[in-house]
Amino acid sequence: MNKFKQKAMSKILHFRSPNLKISLFVFILSLFSISYAQKSSGWCGNIHEFEFSNGNESVTIENNATYDINELPHGFYVNSLIDGYSQSLRYRVKNLDTGEIYNIIENFLPYTYPAGGNEWDLGTGTFKVTARLYFRNGGRGWICDKKSIKFTITDPPCLAEAGTLTATSSSVCSTGEVMISAQANGDAVVPSDYSVLYVLTQGDGLVIQQVSATPDFTVQGGGDYTIHTLVYPNGLDLSIVELGVTTGFDVNSLLIQGGGELCASLDVAGAPIHITNPDAGTLTATSSTVTLDGGSAMISATPNGDANQPNGYSTLFVLTQGDGLVIEQVGGTPDFTVTEAGDYTIHTLVYPSDLDLSIVQLGVTTGFDVNSLLVQGGGSVCASLDVAGAPITVEHEKCTAQAGTLFTEHPLQCLYNGVATISAVIDEAPSVPIGYVQLYVLTDAFDLTILNVNTIPEFTINHSGFYRIHSLVYDPSTLDLSIVQFGVTTGFDVNSLLIQGGGQICASLEIHAPVSLVVPGFFCSFFNNFFSRGEATNDVNDWASEFNSYETFEESMLNELTHTSVYPNPVRTELNIKTVVLENEIINYTIADMQGRLLKRGIISTLSDDKHQIDMNNLSSGTYIVNLNSKYRNFTTKIQVE
Repeated sequence: MNKFKQKAMSKILHFRSPNLKISLFVFILSLFSISYAQKSSGWCGNIHEFEFSNGNESVTIENNATYDINELPHGFYVNSLIDGYSQSLRYRVKNLDTGEIYNIIENFLPYTYPAGGNEWDLGTGTFKVTARLYFRNGGRGWICDKKSIKFTITDPPCLAEAGTLTATSSSVCSTGEVMISAQANGDAVVPSDYSVLYVLTQGDGLVIQQVSATPDFTVQGGGDYTIHTLVYPNGLDLSIVELGVTTGFDVNSLLIQGGGELCASLDVAGAPIHITNPDAGTLTATSSTVTLDGGSAMISATPNGDANQPNGYSTLFVLTQGDGLVIEQVGGTPDFTVTEAGDYTIHTLVYPSDLDLSIVQLGVTTGFDVNSLLVQGGGSVCASLDVAGAPITVEHEKCTAQAGTLFTEHPLQCLYNGVATISAVIDEAPSVPIGYVQLYVLTDAFDLTILNVNTIPEFTINHSGFYRIHSLVYDPSTLDLSIVQFGVTTGFDVNSLLIQGGGQICASLEIHAPVSLVVPGFFCSFFNNFFSRGEATNDVNDWASEFNSYETFEESMLNELTHTSVYPNPVRTELNIKTVVLENEIINYTIADMQGRLLKRGIISTLSDDKHQIDMNNLSSGTYIVNLNSKYRNFTTKIQVE
């Protein structure tokens, strides 16, 4: 047997000896006796109670009691109150709500949880604290005492209450921006150091869109919105709310009422408001300028995709004409056939499907009339009309008809035996398209009253006056001349029907036609006496511009160029009458006193040296009246006889 085995065997035999066992038992028994003696004599300490303390203030902990965390000393910890001697204490703290267990050893008085007199860090809940007091440091040696206590720490009740709201209007029509609002019902509770904020959310997901100090918001577009009240503590960091992302549910989950820890209140139900937003959107014309072809044209537009047709709504396209937006047609598509040139606009109307549209009278009702009925125009109907629409100009089809111009070689004609002939010749050749004809129109030179028509530029006249001969090129299938009533219808009336006059018919009328003057036979000799080398011919157009009727022209001409003078005045023996005697004119003269008694009479048919003499020797001194009269004139003057 080697030395190692011999040594081990020797130890075993020695331990198993009766004397050794007896000695070990006696030693252990003596230790228990000493420990018991120490406890019995008060030498080993004991735990007599627990308290919440911060070193300055204390609250005794009662078993199974409940404490408001805000009513405990600020910065409190759990402290074991010890009597007698000890060197350490073990804490075992169990959260009975969560099952979590926390263990620490305190080697120095005071024995606190957390260690070192640090602030309680387990929050609220129900806890069981077990403390073991030890005679030795580090939780070793004999246990001097053991004690347990159970208590509950709670948060104070949350008094904040958002209350409720009532929408000013639960259904709103919007065709752009619209104000929505609500009124507080007076049932909110706002503790001191709390504030109120109003929150606007959209949709069933309550996505937060806006916040405000008042329960009114401006929104654009439609959908379901809700206005909520939030009562929250001053100083709360609201930067966590990201508009358009954070929801009312997110906020509510942070609050005590939603399972969170924050004492605040959100009126989750809020004041719901539905916004209906019919939007006609806009249109773009397929072509902003269209030309009539064969008497008609198709005009159209394309929606720009920015319209909105809510459920229960319909869309209609409206064609209006002119600046007054007179409604001419309606249709399910934005394309229309028109037969007249002019300015048109295609509009979109988004309207409730059950709206009675029988109020629209085509050709009478205007887009402005309709718009005035809509909310956007100050009315009450929740609908949308694109008032600006898609403007389109429809032009006349290219008209090649040209009347040309006429020229009068002999504008001054005389009535012989009550008849005269006036005519014109082509100055600028007309353009007569296939299917068109040329016609000549006789009118009064002043107001263009139509007197006659002819296939040649020549007319027989039986009445003195100023006349015009016009060239007219037209298509009998489009211009019905049966509308012309001689002596009533004017050239201006006809011209207004033509494209050149702002109408729709392709035809051409020479408005500024040359003037012809027809005068009586006696007047011809007058012109022959006072004009030469065609002076009268050249002045015919000027006279037509200067006078407004033939009668005023004739009167003025006679007064100006057949001037009559009586001399000398006063007279003694011979009275001279200087005048012009027209062809075939017989002038009757009379001389009467101031009482009207006829003293002399005679006729003047010829003149001697452009004057006629009357013997006045047999008249006594005084004042007399001289009168000259013919079928063309009447002249009266006073003379003095000496």
